[in-house]
Formats: sequence, structure tokens, C-alpha cells
Amino acid sequence: MKIGPGAEPCDLIDFANDFAARKREPTVETSEQRTWFFEPKKTNSIRTVQGYINYGTHGFESKFKDVTTRKEKYQRKASDLEEIPLYFQIWVPSNSEFALMAFQSFQGRSCVSFVRSSMIRDFEDKHHGYAMTFRVVASTASFLDTAPVKTVTFFKPRTVKDKADRYLLGRPADDVDYEVTVRARKRGSALSTYKELRDRFPGDGIVEFDGHEFEGVKADVKMGRKRRTVGIYGSGYDAGLIDVSEDVKRYPSGHPEFESIENEVDGLMEDFYHGIKT
Repeated sequence: MKIGPGAEPCDLIDFANDFAARKREPTVETSEQRTWFFEPKKTNSIRTVQGYINYGTHGFESKFKDVTTRKEKYQRKASDLEEIPLYFQIWVPSNSEFALMAFQSFQGRSCVSFVRSSMIRDFEDKHHGYAMTFRVVASTASFLDTAPVKTVTFFKPRTVKDKADRYLLGRPADDVDYEVTVRARKRGSALSTYKELRDRFPGDGIVEFDGHEFEGVKADVKMGRKRRTVGIYGSGYDAGLIDVSEDVKRYPSGHPEFESIENEVDGLMEDFYHGIKT
């Protein structure tokens, strides 16, 4: 259905603006001990909503130590709320049957499932007889079918104990990230096309490679004018995750600068929009 100006049951950008405005107060996910709320920021587009989703975790104790001296600085209580800002953007083109939404994750943390469920429930409660659906675009984008894949990485192994014992001189396996990367060696060559790789790993579960089991697969793919690392296979947000961590500037806090991540997402939005429309 058309979702722009004059559309029934509403122009989706109006719903998105209203939803973000109403969700400025924390929503508490009691079953997961998480909180989230929107912090909209200015945008140059009247068809875009963007800003931060402030995502909080609580319900467990931990120690905070100085990274250099290893001395304990603070004992976190179960009632303490740790909160991080995650960038979001919702773009509703004026003459389209779909909107594009980008949600940042940070060091494996993402609240997209909470926000998605809340948006669907809110929309369908307001507009009976209509359904809102979400689809992860990057892992299924047909316009990328012929894009050459230069590198494939298998990550999140089921177990790394044997490898850790053999190569890491007894260092605990929990202290390392173990991945296996396969690259095309010759200049201009590729391992496969994006579609061939995607078809090789349908669904989610476990992938076996070189005698080991992995829970995720990511690939280096040409997307628009840049090469991007895209999650091809995995559970949760791993499938469809686009890694821009090397492309953004960061504040001293370690979080991406707002304008930097905004520019990266703007470029991705344009690439996907034109790819889907054609």
C-alpha cells in the first residue's frame, strides 16, 4: 500500500513522528530487565525521523575497574541502570510502498526487537484492519545478487576450547574472539556472488566449516560506492547487520559522532532505496 501523504490509514511519517514523541519516557521491559526511550534530533528532511534510542540494562551486579591498573573503582549494584545511546533513522519516501529504518547496535547490544514489537503493537491498535511488517533488508536484498564477495568470515564458534588450549598458551577462551576468514587471493577475483553465498546459508542455526561449528557468517560486499561487511547468516541482529564501525568518527566516550553515523546511514538509505525501487 502507499504510505505517503494522503494515504490510508495514515501517512506513515506522521505515525513515526508521533510514536517517537510519545516514547520519550522510558519503556521498561520487565521480563528482560531493559529500558529504552527515544530522543529525537533535528533533521533536514521532512520525511525523516532520527535521533537516539537510549537503551538501558540493569538487574545484575558487576565490578568496574581501571583498564590500566586493574584496580576496582566501583561495585555496580543490581539496581544500577547502565544506559547507552543508539542511533536510529526512519525514512518514509513520499511516493513509496515501504519505509526504511536503521537501528544502531553497539558492542553486541541492540534494542531493535523491543522497538519493532512496540511499533507494530501501537500501529495495529490505532488502525484496526491494517498490519505493519518489518523485514531485514541487507541479508535478503535481491539488488545485491550479482555483487562480488571478496571475503567471508565465520564467527561465534560453538566451542573454541581446543583451539585456545593449542595456540593461546592456556589463556582462557573467554578472553579471545575466534573467527575463521577466507579471502579471494587474486586481484579482481571473488569467492562468489552475494546471492550464491546467501543461498548457501539459508535460515539460522549452525554452520560447519573446516570441521568447526559457527553461529554466524559475514561477508565483504560491494554496496553502492563502498565495500561493506554484511551479516549473511546468524541469529538475532547478526543476519542483516551492516558494519560501519571503521567508517565513523567517535567521541572520546567511544560512541559514534552523531553527524558521522548520520552521514553513513544516509548513504546506506539511498543505496537501498534505489536498489529496491529498480
